[in-house]
Amino acid sequence: MSLRVLLVDDGMADRLAVSRALARDPDMKWEVVPVSSAEDALAYLSANAVDAMLLDYHLPGMNGVSMLRQLAELGLPKVPAVVVLTGSGNERVAVDAMKAGAQDYLVKEAFSPERLRRSLRTAVDTVLMTRELEERRLRAERAEAAAREALAVRDELFSLATHDLKGPLQIMTLNAQVLRRQIPAASMTPGLETRLGHIVRAAHRMAELIDHFLEVTRGQERPLKREPMDLLAMVRGKVREMEATASRHRFVLEAPDGRDFTGEWDAHALERVLENLMGNAVKYSAADSTVTVHLTVEEADAQQFVLLAVTDQGIGIPAADLPFVFERFHRGRNVSRDVSGSGVGLASARRMVELHGGTLAVRSVEGQGSTFTVRLPRGIPLSAGPTPAPPGPAPASGGPEHTAP
Repeated sequence: MSLRVLLVDDGMADRLAVSRALARDPDMKWEVVPVSSAEDALAYLSANAVDAMLLDYHLPGMNGVSMLRQLAELGLPKVPAVVVLTGSGNERVAVDAMKAGAQDYLVKEAFSPERLRRSLRTAVDTVLMTRELEERRLRAERAEAAAREALAVRDELFSLATHDLKGPLQIMTLNAQVLRRQIPAASMTPGLETRLGHIVRAAHRMAELIDHFLEVTRGQERPLKREPMDLLAMVRGKVREMEATASRHRFVLEAPDGRDFTGEWDAHALERVLENLMGNAVKYSAADSTVTVHLTVEEADAQQFVLLAVTDQGIGIPAADLPFVFERFHRGRNVSRDVSGSGVGLASARRMVELHGGTLAVRSVEGQGSTFTVRLPRGIPLSAGPTPAPPGPAPASGGPEHTAP
């Protein structure tokens, strides 16, 4: 390896001594360029690049610190490493030299050839490291600026896309509502009324999901709107919707008789969680299989929890994928490419459950099915909790409430 050093010293003997010391360096080949004045040094640096500079502090017309300050004004793309040489041991000179940009300071009468070589190599390494760190910082700033610009473009595109997606939903909602008003009462069968209601509710729900998608992509998080709600009533309604839309699957709702499943939760957030879990159960299980939703109450740590479990008889999750199932964009290796999905649903579901102070866990065996369990704190002390139902002939786990024909 060869390094070029500019030697700035007006003393012929000193220049010869330094040149001999560098020529005997066993680890580095130094190309020494000697000049005798600061003006010659600045002229040389304006047109040539060097790796290091040995600079005598006492120069005719301009001392070494003044030259370093003028060197900084040149704005060179690569400033060399600088070691200042002087015959004075004045500490003030050393401080001024370091402030002006020098990496080291040597007293001529005191340093050895080994000390000179080591000082130069260390100064060069320091400058190279500083230069590399600066280049990394600039690259990081450029990357960050590009990322910000890309995010701004993405947010604008998402805003336009969500606006365009809501247009057809509004048309669907309005037409369904018009049909409900225009169809004569004699012709409006209960089944038709139900299906028109499903269309309206699904359109409203899709609009909410689009808004939620836009919030997530922008890194926003809507605060929970906690209100008293009956989780059993919500689950019952969702099961009925799934029975109407996923007619190739059977749905079973199990809940212990006489138990209270009310609590202060965000109904919209839990509805999204349940939709995701039940939607996945249908998506990853074969036709004619059963999806079971089970509700129960658990008492622990002086408070009550409501457990909501969704069990399917689907393809299951490989053991190697289980630790990552709630990570964004992760999909099981046994999922066919023909099955649509983004890999963000479960991550979003877990986040919404955690915002309630709960947990979302999974048990799964590949080829047999999966059970996802939501555990929600009710915030009701045990002493204030509902009285358990008296024992009866029904089993403690309750029987199926709904099954599809």
